[in-house]
Amino acid sequence: MGTTVPSSNPDWPYDPVQLMVDLLTGTETLDSIGLQKNLVDWMSSNDYNVFKNLETGEQIYAMQCKRGNIVHATRKSKQRDQICEALDGQEFDYPMKGFKSRRMTRMLFFTLSFDQTKYTKEEAWAMLRSSPIPGVNCSYGELNKFSARLSKIFGKHAKITVKEAQQNGYPAPHILILLDEPVMVQMHEHNGIVTWRVCDPRVLRRLGKDTKTRKMAFRDPRKAISINPVWKHGYMDVQGIIKGYRVKKRKNIATYIFKYLTKCLTEGHDEIKDIGPFCNIDNKGLKTTMYTHLGNKCFRTRDLVYGKAFKEKIGIVPQAAQDGPSVWKRLRTIPDFVYDFVMKALEKRRIKEFREKYGLDALSS
Repeated sequence: MGTTVPSSNPDWPYDPVQLMVDLLTGTETLDSIGLQKNLVDWMSSNDYNVFKNLETGEQIYAMQCKRGNIVHATRKSKQRDQICEALDGQEFDYPMKGFKSRRMTRMLFFTLSFDQTKYTKEEAWAMLRSSPIPGVNCSYGELNKFSARLSKIFGKHAKITVKEAQQNGYPAPHILILLDEPVMVQMHEHNGIVTWRVCDPRVLRRLGKDTKTRKMAFRDPRKAISINPVWKHGYMDVQGIIKGYRVKKRKNIATYIFKYLTKCLTEGHDEIKDIGPFCNIDNKGLKTTMYTHLGNKCFRTRDLVYGKAFKEKIGIVPQAAQDGPSVWKRLRTIPDFVYDFVMKALEKRRIKEFREKYGLDALSS
């Protein structure tokens, strides 16, 4: 197990930078049972932020948002529902006259993977960071570079990025891009599953998905990856998004990209209670979810990223900013046992105040 350095969070016993260094130098691994157990313990503990109203002196307690807990799942569910509603109200594709199986779409969905013979899973997760890790020489910002290369093909675009894991712990990020100009796609059906694939030869060539390159991928996959003009770290899948068609058995693209982020793992069931090594989890969805939270937690990456441009393009109206500074100030974070103690003390005090107010103590005596 790698060097454990006290952190600002007593339930997460790692210094964040030192942990990343340990993971990249091999002192620690994402498959470490100790590291996985600490993630489960951290997720399962309910910490509370204490806020004070600067005008009234009132204090309130709010459960801290942690990956996989009820607060995290609720926030992601609200984001998913907002995006679903916005997408349902708009048309991003239309039919091509004279072609039943072809359409034009302004929405493309990319899934990226990493060559597991070239990178460790820890190196792959580090490459999803937008900033370097002090003390180690490793690639970073690869998703930003990928987006920049797409801009050279499609022009300006808005995007939403989800940093998700595979069942083996390697990351497989998804990127949904919304274009200003549409791209031609064609329907494909395989084993009863319908997908829409880019069919413009010029676009396919620039994506490294033309016929010649695809044939090379069967003969020499590593060479095909190395010469890909937009993603040289592993395989890349791209499909068009057409309204009314499922995305990998999900009813729409929004429900698919949020599938592992909206699930609460800590409330109302024992799904992660006494969980063993992640690699031994039988439930494929749970295994993927746990590796997703572990990778993002250890490498301090946001699991979901989208900005103002994406919101504007799908018609999400930004909330009005609050006028002036907030009257609420965060004081500290307390663990669950302190919160329970405080709540019991408050309850006793309120009962006492109630009895004194209505003279119940005098009546009982």
